[in-house]
Amino acid sequence: MKLTIIDFDNEIHLINYSRLEYPNLMELIVNTFYTEIGECKGRGLCGTCIVEIITGEIICNKSDQENHTLKIACKNTPRYRLACQIVLNKTLDNSVFKLVNEQY
Repeated sequence: MKLTIIDFDNEIHLINYSRLEYPNLMELIVNTFYTEIGECKGRGLCGTCIVEIITGEIICNKSDQENHTLKIACKNTPRYRLACQIVLNKTLDNSVFKLVNEQY
């Protein structure tokens, strides 16, 4: 499977992945090319891994913690998610995400 990440500098990264290779999208991003996100280690608290969904569909619902973190960052709309809360599965194949530089 593959997905596309647009980083903070608008560079495009095509990433191949296997289901269950990483626990979430944030870990895939950090281990593949970008280490400056995920200050809270994937607990959904810091907002450093906010992504905008450009194309694709996320099936899992937002947790209360994710909603709270996105609300503080003024990004609590369906287009924005925390990468640490997005489980890698086959529905993400060919999705495109853009990293959002939001640290509060």
